[in-house]
Amino acid sequence: MVKDLLRRKLSEGLRTLFDTAPWAAERLQHFSGSTIVLDLDGWRIPFGIGSQGHPELCETVPAQAQLTIRMPLAALPLFLTDESAALRQLHLEGNSALANEVGFLARNFRPDLEELLSRVVGDLLAHRMAKTARDARTWAKDSGRRLSDSLAEYITEEGRLVASRASLQRFAVDVSELDQAVRRLELRIAGRA
Repeated sequence: MVKDLLRRKLSEGLRTLFDTAPWAAERLQHFSGSTIVLDLDGWRIPFGIGSQGHPELCETVPAQAQLTIRMPLAALPLFLTDESAALRQLHLEGNSALANEVGFLARNFRPDLEELLSRVVGDLLAHRMAKTARDARTWAKDSGRRLSDSLAEYITEEGRLVASRASLQRFAVDVSELDQAVRRLELRIAGRA
């Protein structure tokens, strides 16, 4: 009973999301009755496409889905920081026409979350919440980039865990000079023998 209520509420939420961009549901309407399984590292979530093109959660995983979307669970957070990297980890198997539509929607469907929030909390608060969310996303991206840059600099310059390019070039020159000195020494020794 709780499972059915949760499934219905999640389906209603999906319908509401798709209502913010009716073109998305229109694109899926051609595949009405099709089933899609989202596979997140073995956790399988079944969806059906309703007559109006809205995705709806199914009660059971079908034996044969028209489309299976495989994605590592660890890739989900990438949608917040590097969406293109997250999309590269999607693997679609099944009906190629349906896969093309789902791929198109994954790249282009951006529900108007501010509009959805405004229905619940009002326009002004929804606008401020959306701005805060956008600012937080920008901050997270920027912080991740700066952390990555700082870590790379630390590893090569401060930590000396990895040699810098200049020190590797000096080492190569030193090895070459040592090799030449050893050869000269061998020639001297061979000449005295």
